[in-house]
Amino acid sequence: MGRHAKDMSPSGADRWVNCAGSVPLSAGLHDETSRYAAEGSCAHEVAALSLTQNTPAAVCIGRVFYDIPVTAQMTEHVEFYVQAVRDHLTHPSDDLHIEVEVPITPITGEADAVGTADAVVLSYVNQEITVIDLKYGRGLRVEAEQNLQLIIYALAMLELYGAIVEWRTVRLVIVQPRAGVVREWSITVEELGTYAKTISLAAERVRQAQREGAADYLNPGEKQCQWCRAKATCPALTAQVLADVPEVPVVTVTTEIAHLLPRIDLIEIWCKALRVEATRRLVAGIPVPGFKLIEGKKGHRAWEKDALVEALLKSMRLKQAQMYQFKLISPTQAEKLLKDQPKRWATLQAHITQKPGDPDLVPVSDRHPALTRVVSSSEFQPITT
Repeated sequence: MGRHAKDMSPSGADRWVNCAGSVPLSAGLHDETSRYAAEGSCAHEVAALSLTQNTPAAVCIGRVFYDIPVTAQMTEHVEFYVQAVRDHLTHPSDDLHIEVEVPITPITGEADAVGTADAVVLSYVNQEITVIDLKYGRGLRVEAEQNLQLIIYALAMLELYGAIVEWRTVRLVIVQPRAGVVREWSITVEELGTYAKTISLAAERVRQAQREGAADYLNPGEKQCQWCRAKATCPALTAQVLADVPEVPVVTVTTEIAHLLPRIDLIEIWCKALRVEATRRLVAGIPVPGFKLIEGKKGHRAWEKDALVEALLKSMRLKQAQMYQFKLISPTQAEKLLKDQPKRWATLQAHITQKPGDPDLVPVSDRHPALTRVVSSSEFQPITT
């Protein structure tokens, strides 16, 4: 097929759809590789093998992909995703596509560009296309609703299979196994057409920015700046972070707090990017006046080769109770073990405790219901204004 999209990839749609100037501003800058990214690629590889070969993910334990060894814990997370995919196969005629390359040139206009969808289910009976994406990271919450990456995949699948069936609906699914959640959003094919127009117009703005320069097309924001390679040196982001900061000695008044809160996430993104860029320059031998690199906190100690140390400990005549630590399985592991024995699992459920989540500060526009709880006056210090 074609080449993977370079300037307007589906995975970067939140960035270039909302900030056309980010494309020319990022040109020539390379993504910083990380262990987390490699870990995600490894998990995707295991998931694809499990689904295409119809084997448990656990058969991959010990194999290495992208320099990351597959662990038992990783395969548990992958199985969560694999089961979520299989749960969307509801009829014998359903057609499952794994790691499917889809042409996105008709959507973005980028020549010979393709994207890769993790899993797609074509339900001919229900006249529905389901696009499923594995998000292996644990930190950032990813929503299925209005997810531009999956919308582009869905539009591309309609281009490929639109003549076969008169599709009625599209279902977008995000699976975050390390958070233990599956998020879904359904939209009619007719409604999806609105997004096609929005994405097409955004792609045209990208081309204009590439011709005319980034300056007039920069539009900082949390979604678009989160994964932008140029955020550390983006003049528009810097100007927005530093602009209109109210001059108050102590921020205690409600209105002043409300004025500053919307800036926090964007400022944190900017601050992190500055640290990363300064570190990158110092590692490359480029001076950053007033700063230097030192050795950070060392990692946890570990045995170089477990088997060798195990043999040495045995030769020292240590008892098993001294050499090994045994741990009770977790509720998650117990549920998986007893999934075919609901009565036994129900008995164990009565003995599970779960700490409620800490309060999470979000804008009032967030779709989740507001938390209501009685707070003891001893929990907070009195506010003085």
